[in-house]
Amino acid sequence: MSKKAALYIRLSSEDENEGESNSIKNQRDLLRSYLADHVEFAQYEILEFCDDGFSGTNFDRPAIKRLLDRVKRKEIHCILVKDFSRFGRNFLEVCDYLDQIFPFLRVRFIAVNENYDSSKSNGSSIGMDVAFKTLIYELYSRDISEKIRSVQQAKFKKGEYLCAIAFYGYARSKEKKNSLVVDEPAAAVVRRIFQMAYEGVPSMEIALTLNKEKVPSPLMYRRGNHTDKGRGWRVAGEQTVWTSVAIRRILYDERYTGKLVSRKRTKVDISLKKTVTLPKSEWIIVPGTHEAIVSEEMFQKVQSKSKTRIIPGWTNQPKHIFYGKLKCAHCNHSLQRNLLRKEYFYRCEAGMAAQNEQCQSVKLSEQTLTQTLLSAIDAQIRLIQCSLSKEGRLEKAGDAITKLQKQVKEQRAMQDKWKLAKILAYEEFCDGKIPKDKYLKRKEEYSESILSAEALILQWEKAINQENLQIQEDTELQNCQRFASATELTREMLDEFIQVIRVYSNGAIEIVWNFKDYNNTCIPQ
Repeated sequence: MSKKAALYIRLSSEDENEGESNSIKNQRDLLRSYLADHVEFAQYEILEFCDDGFSGTNFDRPAIKRLLDRVKRKEIHCILVKDFSRFGRNFLEVCDYLDQIFPFLRVRFIAVNENYDSSKSNGSSIGMDVAFKTLIYELYSRDISEKIRSVQQAKFKKGEYLCAIAFYGYARSKEKKNSLVVDEPAAAVVRRIFQMAYEGVPSMEIALTLNKEKVPSPLMYRRGNHTDKGRGWRVAGEQTVWTSVAIRRILYDERYTGKLVSRKRTKVDISLKKTVTLPKSEWIIVPGTHEAIVSEEMFQKVQSKSKTRIIPGWTNQPKHIFYGKLKCAHCNHSLQRNLLRKEYFYRCEAGMAAQNEQCQSVKLSEQTLTQTLLSAIDAQIRLIQCSLSKEGRLEKAGDAITKLQKQVKEQRAMQDKWKLAKILAYEEFCDGKIPKDKYLKRKEEYSESILSAEALILQWEKAINQENLQIQEDTELQNCQRFASATELTREMLDEFIQVIRVYSNGAIEIVWNFKDYNNTCIPQ
């Protein structure tokens, strides 16, 4: 089996300030040139992993995930990058990979421009110079991020629109940079929505009317006009329809009065994708930046008519614990929380707006759902406890790893012995102590023994890796037992146990669990 070397290439918007040197082509040419100059890579299979447009401040990148997954499976023997910053700009994570993970997995790491090759470290930890460089890269990223944020805020305050796609009702101006112009066909729909709301028509009725008349939803309108720029918005299906939530989102949007509203959310940290909602007092609101579609007077009158309504996601109120977990089993849209007669229910508003008969029957009491999930999670915990104690899986996996590690150690010792014998045979042949035919026979025997040993070692190391994965999975299952006998359902419990909950028109609930051994439970109501 030939060894594999992985070329990792990364480029993001933060690299534009560093010039052409970091272009995808430049990185590829540099790494290929390095391979050509080092004959030891002649027999390697060369793979390439490229993240174009992803920040190095975290490892949430598609290509690096694929690369590290293959590293974990011991399919990659060497990784080459232009410099440490291409691999990552997070000091702690980069150092952890260079100092702990890659040496443990026997993966060679080469940063060409840094003149770093882990095979020349003689088993020692990474040097102070390497650690210092990775720290500098992280500090540089943080500095650049703060500067970009400051520039953006300055532009927001000047009333510049920086989003790549204009919001529904507007288009980006072709004459004036970072400006908006009215998109009349969509603007007419917006005016009609406000007029109907002013006349007292409920949001769901407005959505039903637009769907009956086959008016394209905002996403379908963008796709039809090819103005979505290929953005991969996460939607339940190929088609989207008007919903009461979409209607309320428009009715509560001040931007339709000609104001630019920016900085509603901000990142927690540059190394994380998570953002938090800012209070309205910290928003940047600039009036008169673009032509209004509705007047300020009309907007305020509509707000006063619907002031008791709360639009999900547009306030600083905490989301309900089932947010993002509850799906309609028939159309895959998220269920919406509604207060009916002093009790909360979950309904498929998207299906209702599209007049899907099955979706219209999807309705579930929050109290019933909570009690059902508490019972189901408790049953899962008992199954986990029974499985772990009955099979003794953790102990068995630990014993298996110890045995396999011993076999690997013994086989490596034998392999070293055969390599030495092969060298000695060659020396004897050179000294004229054995004839050529005898030397060639010994050489062939020793080579076969070395290859057989290597095959066994690879097989046992793969088995060790599988046992380690089993231990990791079982440890996670053990940790779930802290929720045993819980009397209150929490978001932490839902995230730990449940991937998604699908609700059917007949009231049945399908639970998709996070654990491989206990997947899919269907509970009738």
